[in-house]
Amino acid sequence: MSDFEPTDPAADTSPAAVLRGLRDALVARLEELPETRLSKLTRRHGWTLRHELAWLAAADAELSARLELAAGGAAGAAGGSIEEPRWRRLRGEAMHAAQELRLHALRDHLAESGRAATASVERRGPLLATAAARAAIAAHDAAARRAAAILDEALGN
Repeated sequence: MSDFEPTDPAADTSPAAVLRGLRDALVARLEELPETRLSKLTRRHGWTLRHELAWLAAADAELSARLELAAGGAAGAAGGSIEEPRWRRLRGEAMHAAQELRLHALRDHLAESGRAATASVERRGPLLATAAARAAIAAHDAAARRAAAILDEALGN
């Protein structure tokens, strides 16, 4: 079992609680990581641990934007969807901002982007039952679990 999995069977399993728990555990584990391990290659061709963590920051930004869109926010009012090039730009900008940070600043950035994504999930309550929201949360959860597994691997070596 990963250090990122809840061990209490009575734990809150709402999407916001799961997101918060995974992120808190990841940020805490980053305290153990030497800065040099951020350059450790991962199984994704050409990617390092730094890339994977930056991708998680991008997933946070995308989750918030997709939930805003599903709730009929500014993007939703403009036509109901966002074309893929705009999603790639949103992810790319968020990833680039995180990728340039040193470990301490990256850890703080991931904590903050995780809080923002969690707050976005908490604000959306009934909307979370929609297919669009469930898909956005599932994609984010996969990115978070991948980053956690890769961090576990980096700390184990």
